[in-house]
Amino acid sequence: MKRRKSINNFQVGRAGWEKEQKSKFPDVINKMLNEKGYDIEFQETEETDYEVKKDDQVIAYFEAEFPLSGRWSSGEEFKYPTIRWPERKYEHYKQWNGLYNGKPLFMITIKGDLSDAFYVDAKTWFEKGKKEKAWDSIFYGIGKNDPELGHGLEKLANYMLDRIRKIYKVSA
Repeated sequence: MKRRKSINNFQVGRAGWEKEQKSKFPDVINKMLNEKGYDIEFQETEETDYEVKKDDQVIAYFEAEFPLSGRWSSGEEFKYPTIRWPERKYEHYKQWNGLYNGKPLFMITIKGDLSDAFYVDAKTWFEKGKKEKAWDSIFYGIGKNDPELGHGLEKLANYMLDRIRKIYKVSA
């Protein structure tokens, strides 16, 4: 399955910053997962942003957003009422109803210093995401206090594995 074409309507320099953060995130999350005894691993990929492997088999994919510090500053809580992802990702992935290459897809927003994240399975995002306009772009957002939205790196693995079992009805 071919990855969507990139549409970067970001300010100059953002794409490079986001690419740098993207490549650093697997080290951060994998160290934490290893310390907690999980046998899963995040890997950067060209297909989506990340694939999650267990026993060398892909069990899930993640599409990531990295808000700049003006939106989510280091040492602070996320100050906006919704967590959102671009319409281009919504339109691209909606055709597979929450799956990518037959595996569960998750959306994740990762704090710029890689210390925190919000995440949701794509099926829930498609069901609950509300269209929002910000600047000249369209997004689909979920309230940051929605009970189906996951929050915190330390809870990410349990959230993902639970969603894979309950929503996608696949063992992980």
